[in-house]
Amino acid sequence: MKKVTITIDTDYIPAMALLKLAGVTGTGGQAGYGIEAGLVSLDGTVIHEKRKKVYPGQVLSVGREWQILVNKVNDRNDVTD
Repeated sequence: MKKVTITIDTDYIPAMALLKLAGVTGTGGQAGYGIEAGLVSLDGTVIHEKRKKVYPGQVLSVGREWQILVNKVNDRNDVTD
């Protein structure tokens, strides 16, 4: 499983934008499709809203392949296997 930490300088980030920023998908269309298909969960609950607000401290997961943690302003974005 790839674990990614994404740092934002806003109050939240839309789920679709987070998937693109983390490198899970290449386009917003792909991100939207994955969310609508029920492949994405937020803190363990499946979401279907492409623009679902993801706040610092929350974890967005894509199956058992990706886990994205959102942090508030910190100068690092990390990817680990």
